[in-house]
Amino acid sequence: MTQIKLKTLNIIDENQTRMHAGLVVLILIAYMASGNLSFIYMLIYDFFARIYVTSLISPLYLLSKGLVNLIGLKQRFSEESAKEFASHIGLMIIFVALYAELLNWTSFSYMLITFFGVWKTFEATKDICFACKLYELLVRKNIRVESL
Repeated sequence: MTQIKLKTLNIIDENQTRMHAGLVVLILIAYMASGNLSFIYMLIYDFFARIYVTSLISPLYLLSKGLVNLIGLKQRFSEESAKEFASHIGLMIIFVALYAELLNWTSFSYMLITFFGVWKTFEATKDICFACKLYELLVRKNIRVESL
């Protein structure tokens, strides 16, 4: 008897991820303007909850989902694996920026936050995700990317 494995394709709404990226940019701008670390903690909680627990306790995910439904944008679906890889990289950048800020390396922290903000601005406005492109390049080179 042969065993058949069904591969389920996880899909995600592109418009919702773009809205999420726009909300992240707004929070990053608020952090840069005020220097208040609570904005960074909020982003860490949001990314961590969305990646490792469930997206249903992520405040930015729920807000972006509500805004997409409120605006009435038509759903555009794509595979989730590239966006998940990008979320892991984003979480790592935010953690390093927090660590730098806690060590009083404020200029390095602001540099990382600015880089992350530019990345998310491109994702929100132009639908260009740099980490997704990196993921696609790794897949084309037959490099398997797995999360913990």
